[in-house]
Amino acid sequence: MRRRLATNLVLFAWALALAAEQPALVLRMPGAPDRPIAPASLLGKASRDVRLEDTAGNVTVYHGVPLLEVLEQGGLDLKTMAGERKTAASVVLASARDGYTVVFSVGELRANRANPRVFLVAETAAGPLPDNEGPARLIVYGDVIRSAYGLARIELKTLAENSRAEKK
Repeated sequence: MRRRLATNLVLFAWALALAAEQPALVLRMPGAPDRPIAPASLLGKASRDVRLEDTAGNVTVYHGVPLLEVLEQGGLDLKTMAGERKTAASVVLASARDGYTVVFSVGELRANRANPRVFLVAETAAGPLPDNEGPARLIVYGDVIRSAYGLARIELKTLAENSRAEKK
């Protein structure tokens, strides 16, 4: 009995150490300090089931939220005209721990608000993501190439400034 308890404690400590080694996913927004995105924040009432079918027809169910919602919770303003103008020329870079980076325009994410195609997920229906896929991954319906895993950073970048036109 003591041996089993000791073994379980060692395994638990090892699991905690592995979890601590995996760096947190960071959200980087212009003019704001970097914010960690806890995988737990992608779960709960706001999360959705995201079904992904592989080439053999096997379906995996993930749990997560649309990427646009994560950005809005992080401060992206799409509810005002000033916010719309400011983000019209913005893109989102999602970078994995291994350096793989994918990009989305904010307009692309907005156009699919009612029927999101880009999700940030933190677990499968069977449990946490495998170490190589976590702490979170992107699932992009219809675009396997941009479905990046092992995310390290999500960053909003503005490519151009949309200044107000002067009245003459």
